[in-house]
Amino acid sequence: MKSIFNKIKYYFEKQKLFNRVSLEQSNFSILDTETTGLNVSKGDKVISVASLKISNFKIQEDLILDELVNPQINIPPESTVIHNIKDEDVKGKPTLIEIEDKILRFLKKSVLVGHNINFDINFLKDNAKGTNLAYRMKVIQPIDTIFLTAGLYPDLESYELSKLCKHFNIKTDDQIRHSALGDCRITARLFLFLLNKAKDKGVNNISGLVKLCNKGLSLHHIIKNAKNIH
Repeated sequence: MKSIFNKIKYYFEKQKLFNRVSLEQSNFSILDTETTGLNVSKGDKVISVASLKISNFKIQEDLILDELVNPQINIPPESTVIHNIKDEDVKGKPTLIEIEDKILRFLKKSVLVGHNINFDINFLKDNAKGTNLAYRMKVIQPIDTIFLTAGLYPDLESYELSKLCKHFNIKTDDQIRHSALGDCRITARLFLFLLNKAKDKGVNNISGLVKLCNKGLSLHHIIKNAKNIH
């Protein structure tokens, strides 16, 4: 009963915050993970997690989370080809549960943002099952830049991160794609671009961003597209 009460309390507190706080006053945590594979239900694990902060429409480069994670299983070679993380890179590194408090502290009092963010949420929820981190991932209301983009630009051919950045002329060549921190920085730049576009359309709080995401989510071709993006 206490757990249900806490969830209800968190929901209403969150809604008040989303309606009250302006975009300029809001803190955002951009999150990305790298994993041993794409299928959490078949036992794939997180091997890298990164996050950075945006506040007052600026990336806070002095506030960065960047952690390699020991998955306690071997990393398949076909995954290493994508993110360049090898077994020896994570040997001796902490497990996800061992750094859950560090992740929670970093995400505290901020809105979670990511590109296909449910991929990352589902992995964190599964890999940290039974912890406060898993609980936070269950109740959190994230902003997905795929659906935010679709809410603002519903007719684009692709919502893959690199293609969106190319379309909007957002710099990416100074970052390593498919590294958690590199993808965080690229996603942060895209999100800032979208924030400004949303503000130009009269959106002034988080609730307005959520409505745009829901508008993007309602487009069936976007949903199909999102399933194939990470």
